[in-house]
Amino acid sequence: MKRSDRFREQHEEMVKVVGQISALSTNADKVKQNANNVRALLSQLMGSLKSHLAMEDNVLYPDLLKNSDEKVRNLATRYSSEMGGMKAAVEKYNSKWITAKNIEDNAAIFLSETKDLFNVLGKRIDRENSELYPLLDKVA
Repeated sequence: MKRSDRFREQHEEMVKVVGQISALSTNADKVKQNANNVRALLSQLMGSLKSHLAMEDNVLYPDLLKNSDEKVRNLATRYSSEMGGMKAAVEKYNSKWITAKNIEDNAAIFLSETKDLFNVLGKRIDRENSELYPLLDKVA
C-alpha cells in the first residue's frame, strides 16, 4: 500500500459527492427543487474535506517538511500555504450556504459560487494526484 492511497481514496469520495451535487444543480430551478438533498450532500462533502485537510496538515505536510531534500520541503511549503487560502474560502462558502432555505432562496448565486468552488477543488485534487502524492510515495 502506498502512503498516498488513503489521500487518493478521499479524493475519489469527494469527487463522487461533487458529481452528485452537480447532477442536482444543473440549473437554478433544479437547485430549488433539490435544496434539501444538495445541502445534505454539501454537509457530507464538507465533512470529508475537513477530514482530508486535517490529515494533510497533521501528517502529510509535517512529514514532507522534515525531508532532507530541499525540493520536497519547498513543494510541501507551497502546497501547505496555498491550502490556507482555500480553507478560508471553503469555510466562508459553507457558512453562507448552511441551510437548504438559503440555497433555495438564492439558487442562481449558489449555482455560480458552487461551480467556482468545484472548479478550484477539482484543480487542486488534480495537482495533488499528479504532483504531490507521487512525490510522497517516492520519498516515503
